[in-house]
Amino acid sequence: MIKKKRWLTFMLAMVPGLGHLYLGFKKQGMQFMIGAFVCIVFIPSMPTVFPFALAALWFYQLFDALQKATWNKIAAAEHERLMYGPEGLGSPWPPFVMPPMPDYPQDDVSPAWMGGACVVAGILLLVITVFPGLWRFLTQINIGTILLSLGLIGYGLHMLRKNTKA
Repeated sequence: MIKKKRWLTFMLAMVPGLGHLYLGFKKQGMQFMIGAFVCIVFIPSMPTVFPFALAALWFYQLFDALQKATWNKIAAAEHERLMYGPEGLGSPWPPFVMPPMPDYPQDDVSPAWMGGACVVAGILLLVITVFPGLWRFLTQINIGTILLSLGLIGYGLHMLRKNTKA
């Protein structure tokens, strides 16, 4: 088990998602990065909603990374105790006194999702920098609200479809 430093996790978590990437939670780290990017991009279209959403996302990911780093330290100490402690040597393996601690799932990020997210982010940045008139028009028609509502509808339909198959 690789030990991770909590202070370094805290420092990296100042940038949304980096603390999770350091701890090995690639999927969550990328989700926090993309969420922060979306909030920053759509702040001009809804200046009362997206700064609050960005702050909530930042605080949540910071405390979540710290909680996972603390769990990682406790799990490493328990692992060392079982491996090198007096009850680990000479006693039946695995020890029957306490159940093993479950490990956090290490989700791998699908390359297709990463590629799609990079393409969408690149197109969005291209529209913002190369076509500022188009970007002003899109913000005037509240494209942030439209995209957020479409995203929520799409995610809701995905969850409904996923739950009806079970």
